Amino acid sequence: MKNVTKNRNLRIIAASVTGCALFCSLLTGCIFTVTFPDETVSSTVAKATTAAHTTASESSVSKELPYGVSLQVDPSVLVPCRFERVVDGDTIIVHDPDNNRLRVRLTGINSPESVAEDESRNTEEGRVASKFMKELMKDIKTVYLEYDEERTDQYNRALAYVWIEYGDTYIMLNEIMLATGHAKPVYIKPNLRYADDFRKYEKKAK
Repeated sequence: MKNVTKNRNLRIIAASVTGCALFCSLLTGCIFTVTFPDETVSSTVAKATTAAHTTASESSVSKELPYGVSLQVDPSVLVPCRFERVVDGDTIIVHDPDNNRLRVRLTGINSPESVAEDESRNTEEGRVASKFMKELMKDIKTVYLEYDEERTDQYNRALAYVWIEYGDTYIMLNEIMLATGHAKPVYIKPNLRYADDFRKYEKKAK
């Protein structure tokens, strides 16, 4: 009889121990199930918030354009060209996608002379404008041409608005020359796409 009672007590103790272990296991599992997802969600949200803040910061920086320029362009209209060299304050040499060598006259602007065959036509302002353009373009490898109604002039020069990359956007070389006073706007039909935008620079030319 004592042995039966002893065995019954052992079974009860064993069952109790097993039950406690199972309960602890379940309880522990519940704790991890509740805590771990919360930590994961918090971490994900934190990372997303940081990424969004970084993107917003980069975006705002990219909109701080130099020289006070403000014009923007639809990239789909641009023709990428390999930049060769500066001729003067309103003319550059490039190679188009078919490797044709183009002498590009920046349409809508006029810079003082600096490389005319008649030396008497060349001016100090023209030499300064040319030097500024060369410094501006010294590290540029690619330029982007935007054409207006007429693509060439009577001298067979390409007429274009010339854009260069600046961060995640583009800035117009024509506008830079106007904004810095190294050129003045000219209005020659039919290429008047930016005429109204260029008018504000009429008094800036040096």
